[in-house]
Amino acid sequence: MPYLRALAFVLAMTGAFVFFVPVQWLARRRRWELRHNIQTGFCRVMCAIIGIDVREQGRLTGTSPRFVVANHVSWTDIIALASRYPLVFLAKSEVSAWPVLGFLARLQGTVFVERGNRRAIPIVNAALAERLRQGDDIVVFAEGTSSDGAGVLKFNASHFAMLTELAATNAAAPTLAPAAILYTERKSAPGGRLDVGWYGDMTFLPHLWSLMKRGGAKCHILWGEAVDPGSGDRKALAAATEARVRELLATDVAGRESESNIAPTRAPAAR
Repeated sequence: MPYLRALAFVLAMTGAFVFFVPVQWLARRRRWELRHNIQTGFCRVMCAIIGIDVREQGRLTGTSPRFVVANHVSWTDIIALASRYPLVFLAKSEVSAWPVLGFLARLQGTVFVERGNRRAIPIVNAALAERLRQGDDIVVFAEGTSSDGAGVLKFNASHFAMLTELAATNAAAPTLAPAAILYTERKSAPGGRLDVGWYGDMTFLPHLWSLMKRGGAKCHILWGEAVDPGSGDRKALAAATEARVRELLATDVAGRESESNIAPTRAPAAR
């Protein structure tokens, strides 16, 4: 079965470059609404092939433009989220150079940020603000990296500065929507969390193969109540959003009490 999924994955990626790439390129160039359907449809196919069963608890709050902030477990977070909503992602600049995936990310209008270069943050924030003004929904993984999914890393406040500035100057500030992501076994009864994290020195193909051999996973997307982007400075806003994500992960996801190994919520940081 994993071999069949691997073959299907290769065929689907081939099909993406034959059909998806030229059509999506034209749709984005001409700003056709079809571009959103192409993205979500493609990601749904990818989830089906890999074996990612996406389950939502709640719904993405508010109306576009929205600024979605989530914890980050794996590259599969991206296709899981994008299989449900047309979204624009913020990604590290290295992704743009990756074979195949980097090209697809650029085609989808991904905004790239150079990690560790604080001087580039105002430029990236300006790009994010422009996308929001165009009505796009943006996803930021505020931890700045992926993890094993057992807990939540400290949220980086850099990109929240853009939200506080928009809230101060624009009555129609974007909705700040927190989301929590976790994985459980796909075929077994409800149980503990499943480690599908892609982090550290892990490489893409071995991780993909391991996931396929496992038979996939359930990806739970838990949507929280919106956070007021004008409720504080960037650090306080990041801390409040992080707290909301931690609370979501501490809830009963699949009819069970979660095994809480999430560190206590931090108090809002001082400026």
